Order: sequence, then structure tokens, then C-alpha cells
Amino acid sequence: MRKIILIAGPSGAGKTTMSDYLTRRYQIPRVITHTTRPKRPGESDSAYYFETDESFARLHFFEHVSYGDYQYGSSREGLERAWEKSDLVSLIVDIKGARSYLDALGSQVYFLYVTCSLKELAKRMAARGDSLDQIKKRLEGSELNELPADLASRAHVLVNDDLESSLASLDKLVKKLLS
Repeated sequence: MRKIILIAGPSGAGKTTMSDYLTRRYQIPRVITHTTRPKRPGESDSAYYFETDESFARLHFFEHVSYGDYQYGSSREGLERAWEKSDLVSLIVDIKGARSYLDALGSQVYFLYVTCSLKELAKRMAARGDSLDQIKKRLEGSELNELPADLASRAHVLVNDDLESSLASLDKLVKKLLS
């Protein structure tokens, strides 16, 4: 059965690190999402499917948002293309996107919620160059490290305070999904 690993969690928790590891270690492709923004100089075609407003409007979205003049979204078509490469794929989503996929695909979804302690999160944000004001605002966000109650029973929570133990947990998960 085809499956998708949805990866959600607060900014800085390690979602991209986990997704990159899945691709590097297990060749689990990431679902490519769509945008109507123009391609940046030197940007890879694998970052997004670059769409016109017209082609974007014809897609069947699990989730989509507008930022400024551009649209972004993940579609059924993008998921099908990823599943052509592998029966197990991954996608980084926000909570709204996780709900959409869980509702639409049910048992085909493995929902991985990556989080970390506030202390570790502050350390990571400082290391990546966030200002003290940015760090303070993120840490004060009430929903920062909270998984909504309606999704808690559908999520595998991975506390990513220590990368080595987090990757070991991820290894166990992948072996279970592949067996």
C-alpha cells in the first residue's frame, strides 16, 4: 500500500532535517509542491513545480495558501508523481495540511510530529541567526510546542532534542513502515 509520512511541528524543531535524512538514508522522496512564483536564479527544478495561475487553478489541492502575489500548495497530482517513484514518500506540512491529508487519505498517512524543548529551540534559532526579538516572539507563541488535541491520537510525536536518538527513532519507524 502506498504511504505518506507527513512531517509537521514548530519552526526550528527539525522537520527538514528529518525529511532530508529519510531521502538520504532510505531514498524516500519528498513530495514536490507547487508555486506560482517565478523560479529564482540558480534554483533547482526539484524545489517546486512552477505553475502559472491557470495551471495552478486546475490542480486538486490538499492544502494551498497565498503569500503576497504568489500561491503555494500541495496537490493530489504532486503526490501521485512522488508515488510513481516510491510507495513511501514524505512531505513537510503545517497543522492545517496534516488535517487535510489525514482526512483525505486516512490509513495511508503516517503523521510524524517533530518537536523539541524550548531551550533547544532557542539555541537552534540563535545558531541559524534569528534575532533575539524573533526568538522571543516565537518562544512566547502559545501554540509553539503544542500538538492540537484532535490530532494527538493520530500523531507519532518525536522529541528532537538529541539528533542521534531522534534519527534512531526514525530508523525504527521506517523499518516498521517498510515491513
